[in-house]
Parts: sequence; structure tokens; C-alpha cells
Amino acid sequence: MKPFLSLKALLFSASLVLISCTSVEHVTSPAVTPRAPVIQENLGEQVARHLTSRYADTRSDCGKPSMPSFLCSGVMLRGTSSNPKYHVWDNSPASISKGGVSFSYLRADTDFDRLAYGYTNGYIFESYVHAGDKIHPEILCSYPVDAWTGHRPEAGCGAYPGLAGSGACHLKGVTTAAQWWEDYDSHPTERHQWQCGFDVRNSRNELGGPAFAASVEARAYLGAEGYQVQNEIMVKTWDDNLGKVLPLEAFYYIEAAGLPVAQRNQRDLRAADGILIPIISVRLAPTQNGTATFYYIASDQTEPMPVAP
Repeated sequence: MKPFLSLKALLFSASLVLISCTSVEHVTSPAVTPRAPVIQENLGEQVARHLTSRYADTRSDCGKPSMPSFLCSGVMLRGTSSNPKYHVWDNSPASISKGGVSFSYLRADTDFDRLAYGYTNGYIFESYVHAGDKIHPEILCSYPVDAWTGHRPEAGCGAYPGLAGSGACHLKGVTTAAQWWEDYDSHPTERHQWQCGFDVRNSRNELGGPAFAASVEARAYLGAEGYQVQNEIMVKTWDDNLGKVLPLEAFYYIEAAGLPVAQRNQRDLRAADGILIPIISVRLAPTQNGTATFYYIASDQTEPMPVAP
């Protein structure tokens, strides 16, 4: 009987070893890779990212012809000077006089290398579809190049004095970029004044989107001339002291000389309305086929930016 008992004992011991090994293999867990910490962007970083995205977005409308692309893409910016007599986001005396405020529209398919009057700073409006409950001053008309609107009636959208046919393009049968270029190029002198403007008022409904798209596309015909001269968008004037409800997205500068003015404007908006928006360094396309860039630089700010919503 002893050999039998020894065999049983041996088998029992072997079973314990197998069970033990199985148990160890079952409970062993694979190595866990530590999760990278979540880095929350601040408001300035978020705005720079949004501007970069909208600049690259060259859609022809915002989903339907009645929604021109300026409502959702591109960068609506205004060049300004330093005038302590009024808040920079209020209307200038010249804008009040003509009933319209001049902006430029910057996008990858409509670049330019300078601002009107050699301005080095200004402010940017958030695109209206992203502006939440902010007010939306009406965008009235669009010119492929600077149109000397200070001399034009109808909030800058009318005919240049003495130049018949320089008013709204559709009134003379001009509805496409090619037609605009043919008309523009037919004038050997004073072409900026002779040019017609594309009417993009809300009341034009489904004609507004194609009209603005034609204004943007027309700049391709201008070549180097277009790159060297900014376009011009007329926006209906708004009441003063509306800093809390205007779709102000950022103050910006394009040259070092503009930074101190942008900082003054940032402080002014904070003091007047309790609103803090970032200062963005905008670097216009360095060549005709180059790319504009948007940078948030922490040391440019007059106070730290809050965490992005």
C-alpha cells in the first residue's frame, strides 16, 4: 500500500502546484500607462485657435445662399488709431458722419499685406454664428479693394461722387467676380473709386451669399495689386458704449508699435465694461502666396487670461 499512498501524495502535491500557478497567472494585471495630465487652454489660446481655423475656412457660404460666409468663416478686423477722446470700439467721428464702419475681411483666399492708413492695431469681431447673444451690426456691402468709402453716400455703399455706375454692382448687372474684374479693369485711372460694391444686406436674402462670395473671388483677378491693398467691408454704425454686447473677440497688433495701443485698449475695455478679451499678434501673409498667422503671447497681456469656457 505504501507505493500507492506515495503516488496519491505525489498527485495531490502536483495539483496544488498547478492550482497555485493558475491563480498567480489569473490575478496578474498588465502594466498601466499613466494618463497624461489634461491641459486646459486659456481664453487667449482659444481665440488664437479659433482665428486660425476661421482664416483657413474658405467656404462660399454658411450652409445656404442667404448666409454669406462672413457669418461663420474668415476674420472681420478693423484697423484703428489711438484716440483717447472715445473708446476704440465706439464709432469714430468719420464713421458716424457716413453711417458705416470700415472693416477688412482676412481669409486664406483674400490675403493682404497691410491695413488701411498704415494702422498697426485694431480689434476683431467674432463671426456672428459664434457670437452667442451679442449684437450683430449689419454688414452692408463688400468691395474687393479699398473703395474710398469716406466719400461715398449710403453708409459708404453708394456711388462715388461724379462716377456713375460706381454704386451697387447688381444695379449694373455685375453679379460675378469675372464681371466685376472686367468692369474694374475698364477704367485706366481711379479704379478704386470707379469700382462697384457687392450688396450683402440681410434684405437680399439668397442673393447675399453669392454676392459676398463674388467679392472674395474677385481678388484673385487682382494678383499682386490685391495683395498690396486690403479689401473693404462696410458695417452699419452702432450706438456708443456697447462694449458689453458688441461681438468683440480680440484686440490685435501687426507690428511692435501697435502693441502698446492694443494694451491700452485692453485696459480700457476692462475698466469701462468689466470685459477682458485677449491681445492677439496677427502676422499678415509675408508674400502673395503666404499664410497669415495668429499668436497669443502671454507677456503681451495686461493681466492673466482666464480659463477658456
